[in-house]
Amino acid sequence: MPIGGRLLALGLGNSLLWSLYLLLTRHVVSGAALDAWAYTLVQLLTAGLILLWLGRGATASWRDLLAPWTIGYAFLRVAINGATAASITWLAITESTLLATVSVLIGAASGWWLTRNPPPRRDWPGLALLAVGIVAFALALAPGARPGLAWLVVSEAMAVTASWMIAYHPRNRLTDLAARSRFTGEILVAASLALIVVWSVLGLAGLVASPWAGGGDAFGRVELWLYAALAGLLFRAPGTWLGFWTINRTGVQSYLIVLTAMPFFAMALEAAAAHVGWVTAPHLSIAEWIAAAVILAASVWLIMVQMKAPPAAAP
Repeated sequence: MPIGGRLLALGLGNSLLWSLYLLLTRHVVSGAALDAWAYTLVQLLTAGLILLWLGRGATASWRDLLAPWTIGYAFLRVAINGATAASITWLAITESTLLATVSVLIGAASGWWLTRNPPPRRDWPGLALLAVGIVAFALALAPGARPGLAWLVVSEAMAVTASWMIAYHPRNRLTDLAARSRFTGEILVAASLALIVVWSVLGLAGLVASPWAGGGDAFGRVELWLYAALAGLLFRAPGTWLGFWTINRTGVQSYLIVLTAMPFFAMALEAAAAHVGWVTAPHLSIAEWIAAAVILAASVWLIMVQMKAPPAAAP
């Protein structure tokens, strides 16, 4: 589907929202020394409960939370979060968001496989330019950062899989706002439950600190509940709802293409935050800046041709 002017504005607005979320999360979690697992869990649960409340008028069953699709998607989201967290052990936030544009290439390949239709010819120059920029950026990374790149590719491959799952789900095609809110809320609540299960299992295995160790100290700080609840209300809930809606209206690939604007929003916000002393400004090499410019050019190309594309059928 093409990205119309209004859809483009909403898609770019969603990218800006997630960029701001990443910046504030980086500042809050590191600055306040919050437990990252607990922070994520509380914001998922808060966002899910808010959306369930907004969708309270919709006809649905609580058994939907235990549907195999919902459970599978919830655990997939936890795996995505884990792989992303692993990647930023080696990669800076700026590096990871730029390299995450590989999702567009993965989306194009997976869409070709699923629909048996190759990407339109108008997209090929942008896809080729994006591939060049990503490869150039990856080659410019320090050798010690390569494991982070591998984890990032795994994370983005799973994220694209999750996007296709949402695209094909009948409840994501509903037009009733309450029903869509309830569906999104169920997904977020299920993801929070999956996260506590995975965290508990990893804690029992001794791989991470258990959420139940020390009398539940991971959740024992007022700041964590305040910051995480606000993040869930202001970012996670609207960002997830808009993401699902954008996938419904434009298709997976157009949704992924609009998200390529996110790293450049993030870089601008990070530079502004560094100016006032909130975070440390990103330090990229000349080669990385050139590669980032190529990725930006590819992003602009792909967004522009999507805006001019003729209508296409949704998956």
